[in-house]
Amino acid sequence: MIIETAVPFDELEEIRGKSGAGVSLTLLETIERNGITLSRVLVEGPPTEIERFMEKLRLARAGG
Repeated sequence: MIIETAVPFDELEEIRGKSGAGVSLTLLETIERNGITLSRVLVEGPPTEIERFMEKLRLARAGG
């Protein structure tokens, strides 16, 4: 799965570690869209582990 996010890559790695999800993250590129720098990141792993990581990412960005 490829995601585009404004979250810095090092913060994504931190969230991955805290989530305990068995996924790997690979920074593909950084792009700029409407003045916002986005990281394009490849998230690899079993579907259940990807969902676990994505849920933790959603909570972290929502302040939870």
